[in-house]
This record gives sequence, structure tokens and C-alpha cells, in this order.
Amino acid sequence: MKPPEYRYQAFARQKIQSRGKTALLAPPGAGKTRPIIEGVFSRIAPHEAILIICSGPAVATWKRQIPLWLDDTSIADEIHYVSGSALDRRAILASAKHGGIFIMNAAVFRIDFPTIQGISWAAVIADEYHKFMIRRKSQTYEKFLKLTRHIPNTVICTGSGVRRNPSSMFTAFQIIDPIVFRGYWKFVNTYCLVSDGAYGKEIIGVKNQAQLQQRMDHYMAYIPEEVVADQQPKGKRQSLDVEMDEQQEKIYEDLTKHMLSITDEGGVLVASTVLGKLIMLRQLLCCPKILDENLGLGAGFEAVVDKLDEDPHVAIFVPFRPAVGYFVDELRRRGYYAEGLLGGTSPQELQRIIDDLRRKEGVLVCTIQYAESFDFETCKTSYFIGYDYTVDQNQQAEGRTKRAISEHKFVTWNYIKYMNTIDEYLLLKLDEDFRNMRRVLSRPQELIDFLRGITNVDQNN
Repeated sequence: MKPPEYRYQAFARQKIQSRGKTALLAPPGAGKTRPIIEGVFSRIAPHEAILIICSGPAVATWKRQIPLWLDDTSIADEIHYVSGSALDRRAILASAKHGGIFIMNAAVFRIDFPTIQGISWAAVIADEYHKFMIRRKSQTYEKFLKLTRHIPNTVICTGSGVRRNPSSMFTAFQIIDPIVFRGYWKFVNTYCLVSDGAYGKEIIGVKNQAQLQQRMDHYMAYIPEEVVADQQPKGKRQSLDVEMDEQQEKIYEDLTKHMLSITDEGGVLVASTVLGKLIMLRQLLCCPKILDENLGLGAGFEAVVDKLDEDPHVAIFVPFRPAVGYFVDELRRRGYYAEGLLGGTSPQELQRIIDDLRRKEGVLVCTIQYAESFDFETCKTSYFIGYDYTVDQNQQAEGRTKRAISEHKFVTWNYIKYMNTIDEYLLLKLDEDFRNMRRVLSRPQELIDFLRGITNVDQNN
């Protein structure tokens, strides 16, 4: 028997049912799939074809939750994961003429778009659309906009509705109503403070906040973070100050001043451009071994290992793929059970790894970009050794432990901070972006109380 839905889930479901074409913006862990499944399926006839585009980690979630929220285990036979060779994918998609639910990642959507475009879809869903459609010039976005222009049942959803400033919301508005939202710069100049910088126009803030919020509430189902706070553990974001070890400090100083460093082991590190230097400095602070196999793992990693005696069941998030393997290997060498997650992990392998980590209370090492659409509810402590440039990606990673099903009432996210380095600058920039986001996403307390089920005053949103 299905549990009763929260009021905010009912609000989202009703918005999907009434609008058909909309976006659901809700915090990670809020339970977005239920209102989408119930709202979309109520608008289409049986045996019509539905397309779901999502990232690899989300495939298992959709396959599990569609039968659950439709209260129909037999529908599992109609769910198809579009993967394999081109011939295999073509055969799977050929069956769409008889209806069914077809799940694929964004890469398959781009590659197989000519075939997909020729199918009569009753509904299209894009999960965590910010991952592959927030840039208006991306191929995925252009193809998705073309496909869904005349499909009235189109739902995009994300736990990260705004990235840095309102300009990141343009693609969502254009998908929902491409006739009203046609011009990108018209949208930007309406809702963003724009300055002419040395390299062209630069967005520096938010304006017409109330008007933008009205537009959001008209076209979208937006659930403020405060609404779902009762169903999730409390979370605390804090910095963990760390000093570079001697090796890191020497290389950091050399690269900063000369864009070149000769390591004690005789290796030569050269930054050919300023951008290359910035990336190398971030890699050095995350995991020096990325730059040279003969280097160590860095003071940040050692600071986290020192904390494992207090709590050996933690998540470590990193911005660079090679760090996952290096950290996992070293943790295992030191006697800890550790597993790594990064792009390319299959849905089946993801589920196995998470299940094993829960059972053995091990250490998860995961790239920030991959950290979405899976539950790590048994873990209460996370560490970030390096960060993503954008607030929303870091928040997605935080959301792996802040779940409605979490086993802990309080979770912490520890951001390793090397003082007087590029990491400190990035944290300050992320904090500024977070304040811009809060200005756009804030809502009156009476609306928050209504969606939480505290008041019964109707809201015309």
C-alpha cells in the first residue's frame, strides 16, 4: 500500500496534471519522482510511449519507483532501458510503436535522436535536466527543445533550479513555453544585473526578483527547501581548515609564480596557460598524485583519514576522476572498506556498490559530477576535497546523505579549505552565488507553511 503523499507532492502532481508542460524544482531527497509519475501517467492513455532521459545513477531509481507509485508491478515488463550497441538500441526503440516506457541517458538521446524524433511520444520526462540542458547552445538542449515543442506532456525536473544567477533558468522557461520565452538576452536583461566587463557582458546579480518569482510560480512547480525540512535530517555545511604539506606548498608556490615546478622526484610540471595553471592548482590541492604518480595524496586526504576513527562510514566527494581511484586504493591499503563511483559506472554496479557500502559501513569516494539520484542514507558525514565551480553540483552531492529516509537526524558536510589558496577564493565565490540563489528561491512563510501542511489557506500558485 502506498504511503500518503505530502502536501507539497500533491501540489506538484496537480501542477503537472493541470499544465502538462512544466518544470518541477525541488530539493534533493524531496521525492520528485512520485508526483511526476502520478501526474504524467494520469494524462496519457494506456499503451502510449513515454520517454525518460536521465543520468546513469537515476536509471535504477526510475525502474524501481514507476511500479511502486503506480501500484502496478506488472508495468515493470513495459520499462525498457535503452543501452547497448546501436543495433540493440534500434531494436529496443522499434518496440515503442506498441507503447511502453523507455529510459536512456543524455548521450544515447543525442546519438539516437533521428530515431527518437520519428517516434510518437505521449510524454517526455527529463530528470536532473541541469546536468545536460542548462546551456542553451548544447546539442542535447537543442534536440530536446525540437522534440518537445509539440508534445504537451513534457516535464523537466531538478534539485538545482538556479545556477549562480537567473540566466541559468532560461532553458527551462523556453522548454515550457518556447513562444513566450524566445530571446535569451531579453530574458537576461529583464532579470539579471549585467555589466560590460573586459571580456564582454558579465552577469553580476539579480533584479526584478518579485516578477521572476511570479513567473516561476505560474509556469513551474517550485518546492522551497524549507518545505521538505520536516522530512529530512538537519544539515550543517562547515569548512575544515587544512595546511598544505611541504610538497604541496612548494609546488603551489612554483606554479603560482613561474607556472613551472620541478618535484623532489625529478618530475617537471608545466602550466602552458593561465587556465591550465588554475586547474593544476586545484588538482594539487585535491590530490597531488593526479599531477605526478610519484607525488603523495595531499594534506586534505590525510586530514579526512585522521577523522575516520571517529566515523568510518563517510562519503568523500572530489572534483577530479583520477582522485577516486587513488583514494580508494590507499584507503583499502590502510584497512578500510572503500568503493568508488564516477561517470561510466553502470546502474547495476552503482546499486551493488551502494548496497555493499551500507552493509559494511564503508567509505564512498565519488566525483561531485556523478553524485546524484542515489541514496546514501546510512551515512551522516561527508567531506569535500575540492569543489565544483557551481553551487548546485555541490548541493547535489550534499543531497546524497540528506534524504527523507536518512537514518540520522543530523548530517554534516565538511569542505576542506586550504587557507590563502584558490580553494578559499572558490568558497567565497560559491557563497556569493548561494546568496544570489536564495534571493530568487525565497518565498513567503505562509506559502511554505501551506505546502508543509501546517495551514489550509489556499494559494493561487
